[in-house]
Amino acid sequence: MSFANEPEMIQEKTNEQEVNAARAAEATTPEAAVSPVVADFRRRFFTDSQYGLMGLLGEQPEEYQAAMESLLEDLQPRQGLETQLVEQIGETFWRMRRAQNMRDGLALKSIQSKMQNEQMLVGMEASKVFDAVEPFERLQKALSRRGQGPTAAEIDEFVKTRKGAVSPEMQEFITLLKSLKEPREEVERKAALREARKQLVPLMDPYESAAWKSGRKCERVRSTANLAALMAPGDRQSTYLQGLEDSYLRRMWRLINAFGKVRQGILQNKNIINVRSKPECI
Repeated sequence: MSFANEPEMIQEKTNEQEVNAARAAEATTPEAAVSPVVADFRRRFFTDSQYGLMGLLGEQPEEYQAAMESLLEDLQPRQGLETQLVEQIGETFWRMRRAQNMRDGLALKSIQSKMQNEQMLVGMEASKVFDAVEPFERLQKALSRRGQGPTAAEIDEFVKTRKGAVSPEMQEFITLLKSLKEPREEVERKAALREARKQLVPLMDPYESAAWKSGRKCERVRSTANLAALMAPGDRQSTYLQGLEDSYLRRMWRLINAFGKVRQGILQNKNIINVRSKPECI
């Protein structure tokens, strides 16, 4: 019976070995496709607490990983000092990008706050202007109406809004309007309506001009030029973030120079060794 069961046991072991071999191949394939420095970075990065910290800061750890791996693949640093310098370059670049995002976010909040204040002030001013021109527009529409023109109630409503007006032109116009409430012949009434429409135009013009200027002012608040002006840094936080970004740029420049000097020195040492190893011709 032992001889009969032996082939089955061998077959089970063979299948188990094939499965384990396939799993091992799958596990090693991603690491084999990258350089040793990238594989070493992945091992250290995924075990670092910074991975979770970046998520709390609203950043994407995957983007940081891709940027670092791309930098390592492009520069191909040797293990040791070169790798440390390249990682410091990538870290500095990421911090500079973080400072830019902070500055942009602060500028956005500042723009929104300033824009809201400007729109509120301009809106209040525009509301007063439009309220002032509205009685003229209603009366103009009533004077242009076919038939008898404005009613007595419409005339009284307009006169009520002009209580503070003391100009002779406005007083003459009000007297003409009041006369339209009295019974008149059709010809005389039409002539009075024509005269009222004629006198209304210069009286209404300043209010219409103010309304037009107010509308243009509202448009300028939302214009590109005004948004650019609102973006200009003018507080301590913006100045500090700009200085922080500049300091990261200077640090990255120093690291790039240091990396270039280290790599150049290694190459020079190799050339010296190669030259000395050549036999001298006698």
